[in-house]
Amino acid sequence: MSTSLPPRYAVVVATRNRGARITSLLDSLMASEEPSFELVVVDQSTNDETRRAVGPYLSDSRVCYVHSEIAGTSRARNHGFALTRAPIIAITDDDCIVPPDWLTRLTKPFHEHPEVGVVYCNVEAVPVDQPGHTPNIRFHASRVISAMNMIHAGQPFWMGAGMAVRRRVLADVGGFDEQLGPGAPAFEACEDNDIAWRALVRGWWLYENADVAVLHDGFRSLEQLRTHVQRDYYGIGGTVAKFVKTGHWRVGAMLIPLIYRSGIAEPIKDVRHRRFPRGFRRPYMVLRGLYDGLRTPLDPVTLFYRPAQPSER
Repeated sequence: MSTSLPPRYAVVVATRNRGARITSLLDSLMASEEPSFELVVVDQSTNDETRRAVGPYLSDSRVCYVHSEIAGTSRARNHGFALTRAPIIAITDDDCIVPPDWLTRLTKPFHEHPEVGVVYCNVEAVPVDQPGHTPNIRFHASRVISAMNMIHAGQPFWMGAGMAVRRRVLADVGGFDEQLGPGAPAFEACEDNDIAWRALVRGWWLYENADVAVLHDGFRSLEQLRTHVQRDYYGIGGTVAKFVKTGHWRVGAMLIPLIYRSGIAEPIKDVRHRRFPRGFRRPYMVLRGLYDGLRTPLDPVTLFYRPAQPSER
């Protein structure tokens, strides 16, 4: 085990079947203005294309590559956390590009506010000239969220494509809930919000950092969007359920705009424009996820969903 001082920052990237496309992210990370960081790539690919793409970067001692046979973004990130030593860990996705000052600007709130445990930044979409959507988020201004009552129903859900956590927060909350997130066995979304809500429950502050952004090359065609939206809305409902049944109603209230917008406002707009009303699938998936989440066993101390037993599958 190394006795040298840990780097100032760590970056953990979970990837699956990205292949050579991951090099755009790696090139941007290696161009960082902050040299004191360690990078862990946790690869859950079913082929060796990503491993071969990462290979040339392993000549840099800051880069670590590990392959995992177990699928799931949350599992991959937790695995990556265990391989790092830095006190602050940044997270981005394998289809993103970060600016050279990303690490320093993203993590600035940690140095200014010792109570801040989780930071999110803007995620901007790579422009695409065809029907579809790229997930993104933009904060109008930076702000601290120091208590659960500062979460309001109309605010957007944060994105794990641009976030950072203190290592001490990971010790408090136990990392990501591995029953949540893409590839998880229970609810395949919202793991990036769940970890922040659990940190807030334990007294840590959150920070929405409007001063820095990552570029997201995660375009989804209309066909892909239908599948992802159902998965995401079901996962959001299932994740929020754990906070509803433990009395954190502010988190639960975030479902109201989702249900109203897609289940009432958008269909009414369609009718006014003499179109067949659409969008009912989204509120249905949210409510179905909420119902299933309320029925899923939950550890009341860790706020982790308990893995299903063989007899329950």
